[in-house]
Amino acid sequence: MNERTPQITTHAKKRQISGFLFVLPVVTYFALIYYVPLINSFAMSFTEILPGQVVEFAGLDTYREVLATDAFWESVRNTLLFNGISLLLVIPFGIIIAIALSNISNGTARNMFTALYILPIFVSFAAAGAIWEWIYHPHYGVINNALAAIGGPRFSFLTGTDQVVPSLAVVNFWVRVGYCILIILSGLQSIPQSYFEAAKVDGATGLKLYRRITLPLLLPQIAVVTLLEVIFGFKAFDVVYVTTQGGPARASYVILFYFYDNAFRFYRQDRASVVAVLMFLTLLLFSIIQRRVVKGRRYEL
Repeated sequence: MNERTPQITTHAKKRQISGFLFVLPVVTYFALIYYVPLINSFAMSFTEILPGQVVEFAGLDTYREVLATDAFWESVRNTLLFNGISLLLVIPFGIIIAIALSNISNGTARNMFTALYILPIFVSFAAAGAIWEWIYHPHYGVINNALAAIGGPRFSFLTGTDQVVPSLAVVNFWVRVGYCILIILSGLQSIPQSYFEAAKVDGATGLKLYRRITLPLLLPQIAVVTLLEVIFGFKAFDVVYVTTQGGPARASYVILFYFYDNAFRFYRQDRASVVAVLMFLTLLLFSIIQRRVVKGRRYEL
């Protein structure tokens, strides 16, 4: 037994080295594509770019400069509004549709309807923006023409300051709800049927089954969808760029548009880095808080 120990140890070390070599390309890729730019953004956020692209250390002055601009807070407000409306659309409707699909007994019909709901996830946001810009058109759009046909008013979906963010959130819902449906469906399939049978024996029927059994057990999946939707909400840019360019009157001027303007129009990479760092810290804080909340309530029936 003692004679074989060195051989086993050598074999284990070889396996460890082999495993490390296999993951090394992926680790290197992530380090170069994600971590290096992140560290560079943190470093750049403490500098100030002067005329002539002269870079000087500025401490927290650039943060104060960004936080003092009205455009930044307008972009934050619009982003939070866009995120809130998107969450209120994607998650409830995604759960309802997923539950409805799971209750279809015919496998072919269930797969067909599931495919129809998830097809938009393969459409890029730029293409979706172009499609919905035509749908929302005040004179030639499908929606306004349908409303006019029944004597209804025409709406300025993308040109009205009060309507533009909700209208863009609907585009986001159209593209993103498929992800929610897939994740919730996978969660529904993992719930043992014995839970529902036991609840029925105790007298639970109808909505009580979903409120007492389904939703609590879907909490991990709902948390994942919520986090992903918040992240994608903060990343909203292409659909805004294609449809409104941040207008009208900066009513759809989201946080990434502020980042884009500073980085590529005004050549203020220091300000853009501040925005990137603030977004990163905000999403990190949100994910930590959400994880703690969900962990405390997980699987409560």
